[in-house]
Amino acid sequence: MDAVFQQHPAELRDPVLILAFAGWNDAAESATIAARYLVDRLEGERFASIPSDDFFQYSDQRPTVRLDERGQRQITWPANEFFVCRPRHFPRDILVGVGVEPHLQWKRFSRNVLDIVRRCQVRLIISMGAFLAGESHTDPVPTICLATDPALVRNLGIEVSRYEGPTGIVGVIHSLMQDERMPAVSLWASVPHYIAALPNPKASFALLDRLRALCRIPLDLSDLERSASHFDQQVEEAISQDPKIAKYVSQFESSEEIEPEEADEPLPSETAEELPPGEQIADEIEDFLRRRKSGTEEE
Repeated sequence: MDAVFQQHPAELRDPVLILAFAGWNDAAESATIAARYLVDRLEGERFASIPSDDFFQYSDQRPTVRLDERGQRQITWPANEFFVCRPRHFPRDILVGVGVEPHLQWKRFSRNVLDIVRRCQVRLIISMGAFLAGESHTDPVPTICLATDPALVRNLGIEVSRYEGPTGIVGVIHSLMQDERMPAVSLWASVPHYIAALPNPKASFALLDRLRALCRIPLDLSDLERSASHFDQQVEEAISQDPKIAKYVSQFESSEEIEPEEADEPLPSETAEELPPGEQIADEIEDFLRRRKSGTEEE
């Protein structure tokens, strides 16, 4: 099944389409948090969707069931939905596509997105993603980009990626837009690997901060910026509660500051038994934050 329009947005003002997909492209949910923030903050209205049946292997991406107000069971399927946002104080309208990276028929799925671009006469396509890297959580979030035309990101101070390797649906859609000569930019945020299991508003803020400069829109991100600061404080507190995690992060940050050729001797190391891996660190931080939220952490 191809894209279904519930309504067709009329008289769009210089529209830009923002895309984000959960899954391989979306470390720490950074891109999808940013996209859903736009829909919520800008009061987006759904106008189209791409039905899931032809694009998902449900044994891998299972639908979920919940009970409604009447106690009736309702099934929610993986969704890719498109919203239109018309802020009066913006110089242009914002379309947001947010959903889940499909499992099947990526070329056909991408052509569905292209159909929406053409039918809405979109002037610029911006996809967002996030990847795992070796930065510290205390550093500003690095962002990189791809652009079909270097002029689109000129003077924005964003590093242009020269990455080669495996890609996801974001990369496939960007490549299609390039082939179709559609103006497109792909923004990516870097997420520390040892907190990758935590939804990261700091990376989401970094993406949207770049996006508002790229689109030249007066998007107020003050509440998201406060959430990012609060997130940093929670991570710092969680790390300080566990000596092993604190030691891991301390050694990790020290290793970043010393180039291999500058080191007079090997950096301190621990055996696998003494120092927890990044996945365990993320799990322990997440568990600490969950206990703190529920009020069950020990004094």
